[in-house]
Amino acid sequence: MPVLDHNPNICRVQSSRCEANDFYGVLADLDHNLLFHLATGAECRIYDYGSRKTKWPGEVEQRIPRAIWWGLVWVQYALEALWKLEHASPPTLRGYNVETLFREKLGRLPKPIYKKLKFYRKFAPTSVNLVGCYYTDGTQNDGRDDVYAEIVDSWLADAPSADEALPPGFRQYRAADWEGVGRGSCEPKV
Repeated sequence: MPVLDHNPNICRVQSSRCEANDFYGVLADLDHNLLFHLATGAECRIYDYGSRKTKWPGEVEQRIPRAIWWGLVWVQYALEALWKLEHASPPTLRGYNVETLFREKLGRLPKPIYKKLKFYRKFAPTSVNLVGCYYTDGTQNDGRDDVYAEIVDSWLADAPSADEALPPGFRQYRAADWEGVGRGSCEPKV
């Protein structure tokens, strides 16, 4: 399984939510970091190794994860609508136009999710540059927490320490550094 060679952020689009047609759950799970980056014009790539079963036709068999072909299409449509952006094309799921369904689901969006997503409109996005990337061979590691733990351990081993990652002029706050200092350190009056 190839390892990404850059410092990724983590965003989980659960295929189980897509399988259950949990339109609102997919949107509720969106990470604020992802939403901010999308709203400020960044291209955000979602990498997914995970498909086991969904095979797509073609010269080479590919396994495109449901989180990509269902989840990201819904996310893109919802954000474009809520941020009042023009849709480049009607949303399709496996070749079928689902704009009527998506519009209907968006019309009943729960208020907390609506407010969360609408918040980012203030950054004046001009497009939603969300790209799904999938590993064509799919995964053999579903349920193999040990494999994923090793990947994360390797990634963390190469990460800078907290002090090395601080920008100039910043210090890391640790409550223990201030123990016994300040107003809270005085003995109570008897």
